[in-house]
Amino acid sequence: MVMAITNISRPAIKSTFTPAGFRRGFIAALPFIVSNGAAGVIMGVAYKGLGLGLAPAVLFSLVVYSATAQAVTLGMWTLSPPVAAMVMACVATNARYLLMGAHLHQYFGGVRMRLMLPILFLLADASWLMTTADAEREGPDAGYLLGASLPMALGWIVGTGLGYELPLRPGGPLAIAAALLPAAFIVTLLPTQWKGRRSMLPWALSAMVALLVSQLIGPSWAMLIGGGLGTAACMVRGDDA
Repeated sequence: MVMAITNISRPAIKSTFTPAGFRRGFIAALPFIVSNGAAGVIMGVAYKGLGLGLAPAVLFSLVVYSATAQAVTLGMWTLSPPVAAMVMACVATNARYLLMGAHLHQYFGGVRMRLMLPILFLLADASWLMTTADAEREGPDAGYLLGASLPMALGWIVGTGLGYELPLRPGGPLAIAAALLPAAFIVTLLPTQWKGRRSMLPWALSAMVALLVSQLIGPSWAMLIGGGLGTAACMVRGDDA
């Protein structure tokens, strides 16, 4: 995916961590327990189909905790997994969190690091969007970020374990759903990255290169090389498409 890089300078903002903010974020994010849980169930069934045990399957969702990265590496899994390509794919798909973290630093730079780091471990795309919107309305509250992130993490991790344990067969409709997970998660991110007509050239370049690499080298490296060249094109052109 081609990442947009935008620098925003703000004056220092006083940030807090309040129980009220935590409750507000937790209640607002409760529906994600269901939606993330459903996606987690599909991931758990897919991991079972790969022959992983329950503990490794749940640990993947707990430690990696990235639906996009996990879905992408799921499509790369073979009898001898291409570990280097999988790691680089995770780095590429999660590079957007560097931008999210830089953006959140403008709101929570004054919060102690030992408090923020565990909260940021649970950061998700939706909790970032919800927190930035809430910070504009109510003022920065790290409690809101934690509250909004918890239901999403619980749904995904518990859903993975539940999907593994349920008497569901990896084949059939669930296999189709698992195969579509990488595309589904990436498609949900596209609107946040689209910058109008100037995005067409680097995106088209990424797609064409990815298709070519998939045919010549293999699908394991397609997204990484395609997205890397698209991003390089943006840097050469000097814009944030």
